[in-house]
Amino acid sequence: MKTILVCNQKGGVGKSLVADEIAFSFERSGIPMSFYDLDAQGGTLHKTREVDGAEVAVVDTPGALQEALADWLKEADVVVIPTRTTSRDIEPLMRMRKAVFKHSRAKIVYVMNGWNRFKASRDFMEWFGGLAGDQTVVTLPQSEAFVQAGAGEQSVVEYDRRGKAAKATLSMVNTVREIAGFPAE
Repeated sequence: MKTILVCNQKGGVGKSLVADEIAFSFERSGIPMSFYDLDAQGGTLHKTREVDGAEVAVVDTPGALQEALADWLKEADVVVIPTRTTSRDIEPLMRMRKAVFKHSRAKIVYVMNGWNRFKASRDFMEWFGGLAGDQTVVTLPQSEAFVQAGAGEQSVVEYDRRGKAAKATLSMVNTVREIAGFPAE
């Protein structure tokens, strides 16, 4: 079984959204999946459930550095690190990267959540692009479609498959799936 760990010590960066969208993708393609919501705040549309014969586990972690993080990182095959693209997110992102590099050999996917065309996002991406090197970086746009889909307890892909948010989400989940060794949706 493969483990996809979604983590960042900072709250409000989209961990639950990303974990849900990855889980929805596996559900749409019929791949048996276990889901673990380790964040006491809740926020995911999926509830913790273990599935016999699961081929993948999707794990949503709390928005804080915890002692258990090192163990979770050691077990992960892919670590997905969502972040917002603001200067306030730089320090927590750097601490998260350091923890991953220290405790894991997993492949990393960075999700730049809430990306937009404005200067702050562009500057962040330029800075991070130089730092990330050949590591995988994907973007999710700032979009009301995520809010509307969540209110309907569904994936943004089912909510508005032709929309910009859905297309970016499909690209993100397919990137994660391929890195984890699963075919694209």
